[in-house]
Amino acid sequence: MICRAMKRTAFGALAAVMLAAASAPAAAGCVPWKSAGSIISKNSLIPGNVIYSKVQSKTGGKVISANLCESNGNFVYKMVVLGKKGDVQNLTVDARTGKF
Repeated sequence: MICRAMKRTAFGALAAVMLAAASAPAAAGCVPWKSAGSIISKNSLIPGNVIYSKVQSKTGGKVISANLCESNGNFVYKMVVLGKKGDVQNLTVDARTGKF
């Protein structure tokens, strides 16, 4: 019983942290990938949905947050991925090549 209660508490805490990370405002120079269509077109970047699918396929996880960020003409997607076992990864993917 105690073990079950601890697991529920840990799961609840993890869920709260993930939701807070996913709903946090984008960093300076970043926009949510769903709002980045004109930037993607103008700069010949790989579309966010292509990167999204590639990341989920390669990691086996689920993307819970994704932003397109620019610094000095370099574009990257910053993504938070939730793994099958509840692990959380922060990935940076080159928006021109798709490499991560």
